Amino acid sequence: MKLRHKIFALLAILCLGSTACEESLDIDPKQSIDARDAITTADDLQGAVIGMYAILGGGALYGTNLLLLPELLGAEENIAWYGTFVSYRQVANKTMTSDNADVQRTWVAGYAAINQANIILDKLDVVSDPATRDRIEGEALFVRGIMHFELVRLYGKAWNDGDPNTNLGVPIRTTAVTTEEQARTFARRNTVAEVYAQAQQDLERARELLPELNEERANTYAASAFLARMHLQRQDYAAALQEANRVIEEGPFNLNPSVTAIFRNDNTAESIWEIQQNDQNNAGTANDGLTTFYADLEGIGRGDIAVLSYDLYEEQDTRLTELIYEGFLYGDIQSGKWTNFGQNIPVVRLAEMYLIRAEANLRLGSAVGATPLEDVNLIRARAGATPLSSVTLEDVLLERRLELAFEGFRIHDVKRNEETLDGGNYTIPWDSPDLVMPIPRREIDASQGELTQNPGYSG
Repeated sequence: MKLRHKIFALLAILCLGSTACEESLDIDPKQSIDARDAITTADDLQGAVIGMYAILGGGALYGTNLLLLPELLGAEENIAWYGTFVSYRQVANKTMTSDNADVQRTWVAGYAAINQANIILDKLDVVSDPATRDRIEGEALFVRGIMHFELVRLYGKAWNDGDPNTNLGVPIRTTAVTTEEQARTFARRNTVAEVYAQAQQDLERARELLPELNEERANTYAASAFLARMHLQRQDYAAALQEANRVIEEGPFNLNPSVTAIFRNDNTAESIWEIQQNDQNNAGTANDGLTTFYADLEGIGRGDIAVLSYDLYEEQDTRLTELIYEGFLYGDIQSGKWTNFGQNIPVVRLAEMYLIRAEANLRLGSAVGATPLEDVNLIRARAGATPLSSVTLEDVLLERRLELAFEGFRIHDVKRNEETLDGGNYTIPWDSPDLVMPIPRREIDASQGELTQNPGYSG
């Protein structure tokens, strides 16, 4: 196959996950091929898997937006967006429109990753080795599962907001889209419950197929960690407890000795799964990337996000003293979690699993693996915070906020715990339509009426 044909096919793979991508490819049909035809050998399939991870690491997904958008959407008096990008300002101010650029690109990239996973699943027969085939199938199912989960909780109502069996989520895609004709077949939105069920099915199968060790790629414990996160989001505490405890008790992970280690070093003992970056290949150094927006150091970052309130931390807590600093350019207070363009981005880490186990045990009145007090104090001890003598649900939820700040959890925790956002001069209830992202207008227009918009948005 000619190289340019493979390039065209890869472009098609990246684009056909969205209903609005057709105009992006101006290719003579005689010069184009079905994207699946670009994968004819095991090496081709391995390359497609690498490409799938590359989509996840882009700025539209875990390279920036899947961690940044939930923090901005959940911003109160704790952080502020001071940057010039209108799309992020809309998210922080809860004034999103259906043509918001970051709302659009996260949707498109999410479905591009799902489509890449579906193409890989279609081509498993090019691999003869059973163990390799299982691993690749598990990786594709892992990606398809986590992307459906991420999309439904951004573009659909929270699980606990009304009836998930009737509330609209996002379209489920389990079939590869590889041609223009297929791209013109528009999918309606599935219900929130249906999307969660699909994500659970994919992740549970991935958990069984993936190995315990898989270099820097998804492994069986990454699947369990996402299942724990997903079950917690829909308030299935027994299932969340089971998955989190499996990661803690069976996985090869350990808490790092310091709170900074996971943000300064790659693939540490605490990391369950992270986005691989380096100085040459990363989410961005000027107009994209977590370091670009969060950092304000000499020669590094734009300082677009300021930390306005940090008084929830004790004075000696190293999550304050070592991960909060005064910016170089503007003198604002900044988060120190994202300070190096080439640093890996931890997506799931062991500290979260301890906090999920603590919360689930507390809500269930159990002590599987450890008591809630023991798990919370383990996290606090690492940070040098005063150990607690007893623990309440409020204590656990506060510890999540302290430990996982700026890592993409805020709006999701606000919704599942039914909290009110307090911005000083405004209050927004957890179930406000303003906290659900609009379906991108471009997708609505291209779907010819098949996709319906979320309440509160025009177009």
